[in-house]
Amino acid sequence: MSYDVQIGRLISGRREVEGKGTYLQCTTDQTIQEILTFGPEDGLFISRKDLENALYDFCKSAISNYIKEESNEDVYTFSIYTDSYHSSYLVYINDQATLEEVADDCYTSYQENYLKTGKKIYNETKEQVYHSCKFSEGDYAFMFDEMPDQLESYLETIGCVIQETPDYLRNEKNYIFEKTIIDSELFLIAIDVIHRLQNDLKKLNQTEDFIAYVSAADGVGGDYLTLSQLIRKCVPEDQLYKAMPDLKDKDLEFQAAVETTQQLPIAQQVKHWVTVIERGEFGKGSMRSFWRTDYDAYEQLVKLGHQVIPYIQDHLNGELKNESREILMLVLDDLKK
Repeated sequence: MSYDVQIGRLISGRREVEGKGTYLQCTTDQTIQEILTFGPEDGLFISRKDLENALYDFCKSAISNYIKEESNEDVYTFSIYTDSYHSSYLVYINDQATLEEVADDCYTSYQENYLKTGKKIYNETKEQVYHSCKFSEGDYAFMFDEMPDQLESYLETIGCVIQETPDYLRNEKNYIFEKTIIDSELFLIAIDVIHRLQNDLKKLNQTEDFIAYVSAADGVGGDYLTLSQLIRKCVPEDQLYKAMPDLKDKDLEFQAAVETTQQLPIAQQVKHWVTVIERGEFGKGSMRSFWRTDYDAYEQLVKLGHQVIPYIQDHLNGELKNESREILMLVLDDLKK
């Protein structure tokens, strides 16, 4: 998907957020308009730093509430679940004892369903069920969504901007945001907050494989965006592999596929990555089979350098899906810079 590539380029730092120098004024009269300059009388300016500070405070509150409400023993994960389209954040925290309890219940349910239906989907070992539950945020007992009124108001307003629904604006004063906020900047803010939280997270009784990271909602990249990019911006690789050994296996598989492709002539290398993109997420050798997005195929093409430009242009002259064409155009744009 071209979205996968665009968001991947943003998170990796290959491009900057779009909209710098332009502002969005959200009025109490339920209007949204772009402006280039503003004064105090035009509304309350909410900067990127204001949003970061508000999210940071929200996360600190989540940690404090978890310590009060839960056992705070053997905590192995903390995540900021980010929905950049609906403009929302949730905080998830889980511990070893809760994981084992959920996995046991899930395994028992699976076994019962397998005996009733005979469906292979339920025929999993206890270890398999345990691993599938470990980072399944929806199964965690602790989810924190009690945002301060200020942060909630900011995010609700940003959501109206992103979804182009001014009729749903409920802000009690005019807000002014940098336009960059609608270019998935909520992900970048969450990553910065994870790094700011390092000392605060020490209040949690952590396991040796504890990780804190940003995760993406299903509609804005889901597990593939999370595992291929977001989590890697938050967690050192050695700690990541300690927590997710399966991810290390997938990375090794991907690296082997890359090295095999690199043995081919340049024209064939280009054809390979274009074919992977064209086949889509369920095609043979898709990036999703490595728990990655099409951004990684795009990146392999960009890494080949200017020599691939004529080959890319040849493919653009042929028959391609619209999204494949958009991705190849992005490759050309980056190579020509």
